[in-house]
Amino acid sequence: MITAKISVFKYKNDVVLQNIDAAFEVGKTHGVVGLNGAGKTTFFNLLAGFIRDNSCTFLKNNRRILRKEIAYLDTDLFFYQKLTAKEFLSVFPNTNLNYNEEKLAKLFKLPLNGFMEEFSTGMKKKLLLLSQIKQDKDVYILDEPFNGLDLETNKILEIIISILNERGKTVFISSHIINPLMNICSQIHYIKNQTIFKSYEKTEFNLIEEDLFGTYTKKMENELPTII
Repeated sequence: MITAKISVFKYKNDVVLQNIDAAFEVGKTHGVVGLNGAGKTTFFNLLAGFIRDNSCTFLKNNRRILRKEIAYLDTDLFFYQKLTAKEFLSVFPNTNLNYNEEKLAKLFKLPLNGFMEEFSTGMKKKLLLLSQIKQDKDVYILDEPFNGLDLETNKILEIIISILNERGKTVFISSHIINPLMNICSQIHYIKNQTIFKSYEKTEFNLIEEDLFGTYTKKMENELPTII
Protein backbone atom coordinates (compact mmCIF):
# COMPACT_ATOMS: atom_id res chain seq x y z
CA MET A 1 0.00 0.00 0.00
CA ILE A 2 1.17 3.55 -0.77
CA THR A 3 0.05 6.11 1.79
CA ALA A 4 0.00 9.90 1.44
CA LYS A 5 -0.27 12.19 4.44
CA ILE A 6 -0.24 15.96 4.00
CA SER A 7 -1.23 18.09 6.97
CA VAL A 8 -0.83 21.39 5.12
CA PHE A 9 1.37 22.46 2.20
CA LYS A 10 1.63 26.14 1.35
CA TYR A 11 3.12 28.03 -1.58
CA LYS A 12 3.85 31.70 -0.87
CA ASN A 13 1.59 31.55 2.17
CA ASP A 14 -1.31 30.17 0.14
CA VAL A 15 -2.62 26.73 1.12
CA VAL A 16 -2.34 24.37 -1.87
CA LEU A 17 -3.03 21.00 -0.22
CA GLN A 18 -4.17 20.05 3.27
CA ASN A 19 -5.84 17.35 5.37
CA ILE A 20 -4.87 14.52 3.02
CA ASP A 21 -4.69 11.03 4.50
CA ALA A 22 -5.06 8.56 1.64
CA ALA A 23 -4.05 5.03 0.72
CA PHE A 24 -3.43 3.70 -2.80
CA GLU A 25 -3.24 0.02 -3.69
CA VAL A 26 0.11 -1.04 -5.16
CA GLY A 27 0.11 -2.46 -8.68
CA LYS A 28 -2.95 -0.46 -9.75
CA THR A 29 -3.57 2.71 -11.74
CA HIS A 30 -4.88 5.69 -9.78
CA GLY A 31 -6.40 8.64 -11.60
CA VAL A 32 -6.17 12.11 -10.11
CA VAL A 33 -8.69 14.69 -11.32
CA GLY A 34 -9.67 18.21 -10.37
CA LEU A 35 -10.38 21.57 -11.92
CA ASN A 36 -7.50 23.76 -13.09
CA GLY A 37 -5.34 24.84 -10.14
CA ALA A 38 -6.75 22.21 -7.79
CA GLY A 39 -3.25 20.96 -6.85
CA LYS A 40 -2.83 17.83 -8.98
CA THR A 41 0.67 18.65 -10.21
CA THR A 42 1.73 19.81 -6.74
CA PHE A 43 0.56 16.47 -5.34
CA PHE A 44 2.65 14.66 -7.97
CA ASN A 45 5.72 16.82 -7.31
CA LEU A 46 5.49 16.08 -3.60
CA LEU A 47 5.06 12.36 -4.26
CA ALA A 48 8.05 12.35 -6.64
CA GLY A 49 10.23 14.23 -4.17
CA PHE A 50 10.75 17.26 -6.43
CA ILE A 51 9.23 19.33 -3.62
CA ARG A 52 10.12 18.41 -0.06
CA ASP A 53 8.10 19.52 2.94
CA ASN A 54 8.07 18.23 6.49
CA SER A 55 4.28 18.24 6.55
CA CYS A 56 4.10 15.70 3.72
CA THR A 57 4.86 11.98 4.03
CA PHE A 58 4.66 9.32 1.31
CA LEU A 59 5.25 5.70 2.27
CA LYS A 60 5.18 2.42 0.40
CA ASN A 61 4.57 -0.57 2.64
CA ASN A 62 5.44 1.65 5.64
CA ARG A 63 8.77 2.72 4.11
CA ARG A 64 9.52 6.15 2.71
CA ILE A 65 9.40 6.16 -1.11
CA LEU A 66 12.76 7.00 -2.63
CA ARG A 67 13.13 9.35 -5.59
CA LYS A 68 15.01 6.66 -7.54
CA GLU A 69 11.93 4.40 -7.37
CA ILE A 70 9.79 6.86 -9.35
CA ALA A 71 9.51 7.64 -13.05
CA TYR A 72 7.84 10.97 -13.83
CA LEU A 73 6.30 12.14 -17.12
CA ASP A 74 5.95 15.88 -16.55
CA THR A 75 3.53 18.25 -18.29
CA ASP A 76 6.36 20.71 -18.98
CA LEU A 77 8.45 19.41 -21.86
CA PHE A 78 12.09 20.53 -21.75
CA PHE A 79 14.65 19.23 -24.23
CA TYR A 80 18.07 20.16 -25.56
CA GLN A 81 16.96 21.02 -29.06
CA LYS A 82 20.25 20.13 -30.78
CA LEU A 83 20.17 16.50 -29.62
CA THR A 84 18.72 13.70 -31.67
CA ALA A 85 16.03 11.53 -30.13
CA LYS A 86 18.53 8.68 -29.78
CA GLU A 87 21.07 10.92 -28.05
CA PHE A 88 18.39 12.13 -25.64
CA LEU A 89 17.31 8.58 -24.77
CA SER A 90 20.93 7.53 -24.19
CA VAL A 91 20.97 9.79 -21.11
CA PHE A 92 18.55 7.47 -19.32
CA PRO A 93 19.76 4.12 -17.93
CA ASN A 94 18.18 1.05 -19.48
CA THR A 95 17.02 -1.01 -16.51
CA ASN A 96 13.92 -2.45 -18.22
CA LEU A 97 14.98 -5.83 -19.65
CA ASN A 98 12.02 -5.83 -22.07
CA TYR A 99 12.76 -2.39 -23.49
CA ASN A 100 13.35 -2.41 -27.27
CA GLU A 101 14.08 1.11 -28.41
CA GLU A 102 13.97 0.45 -32.16
CA LYS A 103 10.62 -1.34 -32.07
CA LEU A 104 9.03 1.18 -29.73
CA ALA A 105 10.23 4.10 -31.84
CA LYS A 106 8.75 2.45 -34.93
CA LEU A 107 5.48 1.84 -33.11
CA PHE A 108 5.38 5.50 -32.04
CA LYS A 109 6.47 6.68 -35.53
CA LEU A 110 9.37 8.46 -33.90
CA PRO A 111 12.58 9.06 -35.94
CA LEU A 112 15.44 8.24 -33.58
CA ASN A 113 17.94 10.14 -35.73
CA GLY A 114 15.72 13.21 -35.94
CA PHE A 115 16.63 16.37 -34.05
CA MET A 116 14.31 17.45 -31.28
CA GLU A 117 14.13 21.01 -32.60
CA GLU A 118 12.17 19.54 -35.52
CA PHE A 119 9.75 17.58 -33.33
CA SER A 120 6.12 18.51 -32.70
CA THR A 121 4.73 18.66 -29.17
CA GLY A 122 3.23 15.21 -29.64
CA MET A 123 6.54 13.73 -30.81
CA LYS A 124 8.33 15.22 -27.81
CA LYS A 125 5.69 13.72 -25.51
CA LYS A 126 6.28 10.30 -27.11
CA LEU A 127 10.03 10.70 -26.66
CA LEU A 128 9.67 11.57 -22.99
CA LEU A 129 7.35 8.59 -22.56
CA LEU A 130 10.03 6.28 -24.02
CA SER A 131 12.61 7.72 -21.64
CA GLN A 132 10.45 6.71 -18.68
CA ILE A 133 9.49 3.28 -20.01
CA LYS A 134 13.22 2.60 -20.42
CA GLN A 135 13.63 2.70 -16.65
CA ASP A 136 12.31 -0.10 -14.48
CA LYS A 137 10.63 1.82 -11.67
CA ASP A 138 8.12 0.84 -9.00
CA VAL A 139 5.98 3.95 -9.38
CA TYR A 140 5.11 5.84 -12.59
CA ILE A 141 3.65 9.35 -12.43
CA LEU A 142 2.04 10.53 -15.66
CA ASP A 143 0.89 14.15 -15.52
CA GLU A 144 -1.49 14.88 -18.43
CA PRO A 145 0.13 12.25 -20.69
CA PHE A 146 -2.64 12.28 -23.30
CA ASN A 147 -2.19 15.95 -24.22
CA GLY A 148 -0.74 16.34 -27.70
CA LEU A 149 -0.88 12.63 -28.55
CA ASP A 150 -2.72 11.23 -31.55
CA LEU A 151 -5.53 8.71 -31.12
CA GLU A 152 -3.30 5.74 -31.96
CA THR A 153 -0.69 6.67 -29.37
CA ASN A 154 -3.37 7.31 -26.76
CA LYS A 155 -4.52 3.73 -27.20
CA ILE A 156 -0.92 2.44 -27.09
CA LEU A 157 -0.38 4.37 -23.85
CA GLU A 158 -3.48 2.77 -22.32
CA ILE A 159 -2.09 -0.68 -23.19
CA ILE A 160 1.36 0.22 -21.80
CA ILE A 161 -0.22 1.26 -18.50
CA SER A 162 -2.09 -2.05 -18.25
CA ILE A 163 1.20 -3.90 -18.87
CA LEU A 164 2.90 -1.89 -16.12
CA ASN A 165 0.12 -2.90 -13.72
CA GLU A 166 0.50 -6.55 -14.72
CA ARG A 167 4.17 -6.24 -13.74
CA GLY A 168 3.26 -4.91 -10.30
CA LYS A 169 3.93 -1.24 -11.05
CA THR A 170 1.80 1.50 -9.52
CA VAL A 171 0.69 4.29 -11.85
CA PHE A 172 -0.60 7.73 -10.91
CA ILE A 173 -2.14 9.61 -13.80
CA SER A 174 -3.94 12.91 -14.28
CA SER A 175 -5.96 14.06 -17.25
CA HIS A 176 -8.47 16.73 -18.22
CA ILE A 177 -9.90 14.06 -20.52
CA ILE A 178 -11.97 11.83 -18.25
CA ASN A 179 -12.79 8.93 -20.60
CA PRO A 180 -9.27 7.42 -20.79
CA LEU A 181 -9.06 7.42 -17.00
CA MET A 182 -12.30 5.49 -16.78
CA ASN A 183 -10.81 2.84 -19.09
CA ILE A 184 -7.53 2.29 -17.28
CA CYS A 185 -7.92 3.29 -13.61
CA SER A 186 -8.83 1.12 -10.66
CA GLN A 187 -9.66 4.22 -8.64
CA ILE A 188 -10.04 7.92 -9.45
CA HIS A 189 -9.37 10.56 -6.79
CA TYR A 190 -10.96 14.01 -6.94
CA ILE A 191 -8.90 16.90 -5.55
CA LYS A 192 -11.13 19.76 -4.45
CA ASN A 193 -10.82 22.42 -1.75
CA GLN A 194 -7.10 21.59 -1.28
CA THR A 195 -7.75 17.96 -0.34
CA ILE A 196 -8.74 14.59 -1.79
CA PHE A 197 -12.42 15.36 -1.66
CA LYS A 198 -13.63 11.96 -2.86
CA SER A 199 -12.25 8.65 -4.18
CA TYR A 200 -14.28 6.65 -6.68
CA GLU A 201 -14.28 2.92 -7.29
CA LYS A 202 -14.95 1.63 -10.81
CA THR A 203 -18.64 1.15 -10.04
CA GLU A 204 -18.85 4.88 -9.19
CA PHE A 205 -17.03 6.31 -12.22
CA ASN A 206 -20.36 7.36 -13.74
CA LEU A 207 -20.67 9.95 -10.95
CA ILE A 208 -17.39 11.76 -11.66
CA GLU A 209 -18.40 14.04 -14.52
CA GLU A 210 -21.50 15.26 -12.68
CA ASP A 211 -19.45 15.92 -9.53
CA LEU A 212 -16.79 17.81 -11.51
CA PHE A 213 -18.89 19.80 -13.93
CA GLY A 214 -22.56 19.53 -12.90
CA THR A 215 -23.02 22.98 -11.35
CA TYR A 216 -20.65 24.64 -13.84
CA THR A 217 -22.41 23.05 -16.83
CA LYS A 218 -25.82 24.29 -15.67
CA LYS A 219 -24.39 27.79 -15.18
CA MET A 220 -22.90 27.84 -18.68
CA GLU A 221 -26.09 26.47 -20.26
CA ASN A 222 -27.97 29.40 -18.75
CA GLU A 223 -25.33 32.07 -19.40
CA LEU A 224 -23.88 31.28 -22.83
CA PRO A 225 -27.09 31.72 -24.87
CA THR A 226 -27.22 35.33 -23.67
CA ILE A 227 -23.66 36.24 -24.73
CA ILE A 228 -22.99 34.41 -28.00
